[in-house]
Amino acid sequence: MNNLKEKQFLFEKMSIPKAVCYLAIPTIISQLITIIYNWADTYFIGQLNDTYQMAAITICHPAFMMTTAIANLLGIGGASAISRALGVNNQKRIQKIATVSLWGSILISIAYALLVLGFQRPLLSVLGATTNTYTFASQYLFYVVILGTLPSVLNFTLSHLIRSIGMSKESSIGIAMGGIINMLLDPLFIFVFRLNVVGAAIATLLSNWIATFYFILLLYKTKNKSPLRFHWRNLKIEEHVTLEIIGSGLSSFLLSLMALLSNTVINKLMSNVDEAAISGVSIAKKVDLCIIAFAQGLSQGILPLIGYNYAANNTNRMKKAIYFSGITMLIFATLCVILFSIFPRSIVQLFIKDEKTIMYASQFLRILCISMPLTSLIFLGNTIFQATKQNIRALILILLRKGIIDIPLMLILNQWIPIYGVIMAQPIVDSFAGILAILLYITFPKEKRHPLDIQTNTH
Repeated sequence: MNNLKEKQFLFEKMSIPKAVCYLAIPTIISQLITIIYNWADTYFIGQLNDTYQMAAITICHPAFMMTTAIANLLGIGGASAISRALGVNNQKRIQKIATVSLWGSILISIAYALLVLGFQRPLLSVLGATTNTYTFASQYLFYVVILGTLPSVLNFTLSHLIRSIGMSKESSIGIAMGGIINMLLDPLFIFVFRLNVVGAAIATLLSNWIATFYFILLLYKTKNKSPLRFHWRNLKIEEHVTLEIIGSGLSSFLLSLMALLSNTVINKLMSNVDEAAISGVSIAKKVDLCIIAFAQGLSQGILPLIGYNYAANNTNRMKKAIYFSGITMLIFATLCVILFSIFPRSIVQLFIKDEKTIMYASQFLRILCISMPLTSLIFLGNTIFQATKQNIRALILILLRKGIIDIPLMLILNQWIPIYGVIMAQPIVDSFAGILAILLYITFPKEKRHPLDIQTNTH
């Protein structure tokens, strides 16, 4: 959907269910495939039946999550700003936003990779590496983070920017392609080449580079039809473009950053038990992520629709899209909670055969999934506030979900209910944050200033 009139029809006239499905289904599929390929690393390493290698992947996960945080800051932030610029048909501003988002992603990625390289040993120690897991974790970190940050960040940043102009299908193909290639390469490098955890890391690195090259080719192919431009001339910081991008993406960045800190605390607390507990947390969280992936995919998919109609002052259409999406999320999450509660052991056994790890993971999964319907509304609320420049509300919601409350609560509950108290903290906090998301939306200001405070410019 590259034609301008087709995009306007999508954002302005297409029925809400069709518009949401057109934008969100490809994004949901790509998110689920991303989760599946994350499962693939866990699954194939699990077939080695080596708890130390499984734990190494879990230990490195927070460092890898930082690449997602960077992509969210500039990718989702840029996509949100672009959707509002589309709503007032300001082509020059779209080009400025796209350029700052892309080149900012490149510079920050390189800086982060160099930082990890320089402080690798103390970082892994903080993340919970032990004598048994340090070598495996170091190997995985080198390929996935030190060498892999740049393609990982570019992959997701470009997908967000491309999705923001209505090219949801094309964006999702790139993400899905990376996931599928990773799943195909994992068994090749792990078992055929006998590289074990290093093979899983190399597969991730190569798949992210391939997906990045796909997006580069897509942008070149559509350069005459797409409003996205990345010329260095647009790097001039003016019209508060940089502040708008950061303001819109900050809540998603902090969500990933706080999740990183939260997972680090979990790993550290679990490392005081044994490696089976760390592996159990990893598996339970990966299964639980399928609900989050659906909510994130649907939320990210409708972000352009919300931002466009907000900027165009079509509040009624915006609200219809929000209500339809919210109901869909709640239905899906509820069905998953029922499934995970009844069959946790059967699901966990798909990843590993170690009995102690299965025991931990099954119990952890039952606890984690309880709050998922409300958790889904957190992601929807965050997207609404990002798209409508309600940045303070987005920040309040995210900071209360991760970091501020959950880490102290984990420490307290771990004293009362060792091991399981750490896991119980998350559904408690998510339930609170989900209710808060509803309240923040209900109290959404009826009057607003124009989101761009600039004149429409089609040149």
